[in-house]
Amino acid sequence: MKNLFKKIKQVSILILAISFIGCEDDDAVLPKLTAGFTHTIDADTGTVTFINTSVNASSYAWDFGDESTSTLINPVNVYAEGTYTIVLVASNVAGAIDTFTDEITISIPEIATLPITFDGENTTYDPTVFDGTSFEIVTNPDLSGTNAVESKVGAITNSGATYEGLFFELGAAVNLSSDQSIKMSFWADAPIDVLLKLEDGTAADTEDTASHTGTGWEELMFTFNSSASYPKLTLFVDGAGTTAGTFYFDDVTQVASPPTPCVAEAAESLAAADLNVTFMADPSASITDDGTTFEWISNPDIENTVNTSCKVGKITKLGNNPWDNTQINLDAKLDFNANEGLKLKVWSGKANTEVRIKLEEIGNAGNNVEKFLTTSVTSGWEELSFAFTGADSNKFDKIVIFFDLNANNTDTYYFDDLTLYGTGTAPVVCDPETAESYSATDLNMTFQTDPSADFISDGAGFSWIDNPDFDNDVNSSCKVGQVVKANNNPWDNNQYDLDAKLDFNSNSGLKIKVWSARANTEVRLKLEEIGNAGNNVEKFLTTSVTSGWEELTFPFTAADSDKFNKIVIFFDLNANNADTYYFDDLKLYGSGGGGGGGTDTCPEPPAGELLANGDFEAGDVGCWQFFDGTTISTTINNGGNQSAEIQGSTGVAVGLKMERFGTGLVTPNTSYTVKFDIIASDVLGDGGLVKAFTFSEGADGGTVAATQHILTDNTSSVSTTSWETKEFTFTSAPNANQVEGGLSFLIEIVNSAARLNVDNISVRKTP
Repeated sequence: MKNLFKKIKQVSILILAISFIGCEDDDAVLPKLTAGFTHTIDADTGTVTFINTSVNASSYAWDFGDESTSTLINPVNVYAEGTYTIVLVASNVAGAIDTFTDEITISIPEIATLPITFDGENTTYDPTVFDGTSFEIVTNPDLSGTNAVESKVGAITNSGATYEGLFFELGAAVNLSSDQSIKMSFWADAPIDVLLKLEDGTAADTEDTASHTGTGWEELMFTFNSSASYPKLTLFVDGAGTTAGTFYFDDVTQVASPPTPCVAEAAESLAAADLNVTFMADPSASITDDGTTFEWISNPDIENTVNTSCKVGKITKLGNNPWDNTQINLDAKLDFNANEGLKLKVWSGKANTEVRIKLEEIGNAGNNVEKFLTTSVTSGWEELSFAFTGADSNKFDKIVIFFDLNANNTDTYYFDDLTLYGTGTAPVVCDPETAESYSATDLNMTFQTDPSADFISDGAGFSWIDNPDFDNDVNSSCKVGQVVKANNNPWDNNQYDLDAKLDFNSNSGLKIKVWSARANTEVRLKLEEIGNAGNNVEKFLTTSVTSGWEELTFPFTAADSDKFNKIVIFFDLNANNADTYYFDDLKLYGSGGGGGGGTDTCPEPPAGELLANGDFEAGDVGCWQFFDGTTISTTINNGGNQSAEIQGSTGVAVGLKMERFGTGLVTPNTSYTVKFDIIASDVLGDGGLVKAFTFSEGADGGTVAATQHILTDNTSSVSTTSWETKEFTFTSAPNANQVEGGLSFLIEIVNSAARLNVDNISVRKTP
C-alpha cells in the first residue's frame, strides 16, 4: 500500500514539472506604459494648464522647471516670463516607469510704464483717448532734433476740442519722492503748449506745462511740486486751446529735476536813506569783520520760495568770542519815522538760531539799541522783521549782526536782502514803571529801580536792563531782570532774601512774567527759609510762548504761609547751558487760598502711595508737568471721570512728568512698584515706542545727579481695544543722598501719531 502512494506522489510531481516547462514567456507581458502631456498657456497671466496624455500610468511626478513640483494628474502652474523645461515621470503599480520632457516659453505682455519708448515688443501701449483725440503707434516720420533715430513713436491727433487728450494707466506708479521731473521728445511744426498731469495718486493731482517752439523734435521738461506716487499719466496738447493736427511724442522718461536758475539782483543800495543790501555787487569793502569772516558768494540754496537771488553774504564765526559779529557802516543815520524797521533774510543749519541786530552810533558804541529773533526754519531761508520806532530814529549809522550771540562756535550762516521796510508808524515806547516793592508784605518786583545789589547769583548772573521786547500786550515795561546761566551746574539760579515771611493766608500765590528763546522752558520757583534750606516748597511751570513774554501763576496755600522768606528762581533746572532769560513783575496775587486744596492745588497722595493725582480726577493742577500735546481727557477714563491724554507726533517725544514726589519718604536701596493703565487710539507704527522711567533724585539744588530707572523703553504695541495695566518694579538708588529729593516719573510716546490715554498711575513701596 505504501508503495502505491509513493508511486502516485512521484507521478504528480512529474506532471506538475511538465506543466511548468510547457509555459511560454509571452503569457507574462504587462500593458506598455507611456508618459506624455500637452498644455495650454494664458499669455496674459503666465498660467499653464497641463493635460496629461500618459497611457497605463497611475502615478505622476511633475517637475515644472521653476523649482516647483506636483503629483496631480492635470496640474496648473503660474510662471514668470522665461523659458522652462517640464519633466513628467509616469509610473504604475507594476513598477513600470516612463519619462516625457517638453519646453515652454512664457511671454507676458507688459503694461506700459516709464520710460515709454513705444519699441517694446511685448509691451502694451494702450492709452485711453478722450474728447476727440485719436492715437496710434507709427514709425518716426522725421529723423531730426532730439529724436534722430528710426524707431516707433506715439502719434496723437487733435480734433480741435478744448482739453482733449489721452492717458496711460501705468504698470508701475510714478514715484516723485526723489526724481520730480519727466522729460519727453515731442514733435510739432508750430509753437504749442503741452500739459502733463499726474493723477489718482497718494496726494492731490499735480501738473506742469512746457512750451514747444514748433521746430520738429524738441525735448520738453515737466517738473512737479509733489513727492507722492501717481499711477495715471495724462497728456494734453494745447490743453485749453483748440489747435487741431497731428503731433508725435517718444521717450517719456522720469529724471531728476534740473537745477532751478537763480534770479539776478536788479537793484541795491548801501545808503541809509533807502538801505537795500541785495549783494548785487560785492560789498566786502563796506563790511567790518569782528571775529567773523564775510564772503560774497553764490546763493547755496535757491530752490525755495523765500530767496532765489543769485548772490548772498556768507558769515563764518571764528570761535574767538561769543560775540563774534559783522558790521556795516552807513553814510547817514537811519530814519525810523519814515520807515518801520529792518528786514533780513537768513539761513542757518542750526535749529532756533538767535539772530540779533544791534544799531550803534559810529564812534559812540554806548549809544545803541538791539533787537533779536529766533529762527523757526532749519537749513532753509527765512525772513525776519526787526521793528524799530520813532524813538530810534536819526541816532544810529552802524548795523551790527550777531548769529548765536553767547555761543562760541565756528558755524557758517548766510544772509541777504537787509532792507528798510514800511512807511513808519507812531513811535512805540516802553511804559515806565510807576511803583514797586521788595517787601514780603506787598511784593511787586517791577524793576523800577536797580535791585542788583540784593540779588544772590548762584551760578546765574543777574542784570537790571532795558526791556529788549516791549512791543507787546504782556509786558511793555521799560526795565526787566536779565538772567544769564553760567553753565556751571544744572541748578544755576538766582535768589532774593525778603524782609519777612510770605503770607499765603492773605495772598493766593506768586505771579511772574518771563521771556525765553527756548521752547518749553521750565520755570521753577522755590521758597525757602533763610538759614534753613531744608524748610522749602517749590512749584514749576513750562512756558508755552517762545521768544515772547508770558505770565505764569504759581498758587500756594495757607499751609505754605509764614514759613518762607527767600525766593529762588530756576530757569531750565537740570539743563547745563549758558542761555539768557528775562523776568519781570514778580509779585503776590489774590486774596488768599484758605486751608489749601481746590482746583489750584495738588491733592495729597492716597494712603500708602507716593504719587498724587495719579487718576487725574483733580485735573491739571500743577502736580504734573504736561509736554505740548498732553491734556486732560474728560471722555476717556478707566474708572472715575478723567485721564491724561497724550497726543503723539512723528519724530518727537510727547508725554507727562511728575518731579520730586515722596520727598522725605523714599528710602535708598528699596524696591518700589509702579502701576498705570494705558490704551492707544491706534497702532504705534514703524519706530513708534512708549517709554517710561523713574528717577531717584538727589537733594534739589545739590550736587548729586538723578539716577535713572528704566521701566520700559521699547514698548511698541499697546492695546487699542481695552485698557491694559502695566506694572514694573525698580530699586531706588543705594545711598541716602541719592534719594533726598524723592522720586520723579516720566511716561512718553515717541515717534508715533497715535494718541495714548493714561490713568491710575501709582508708585508705592513693593509689598
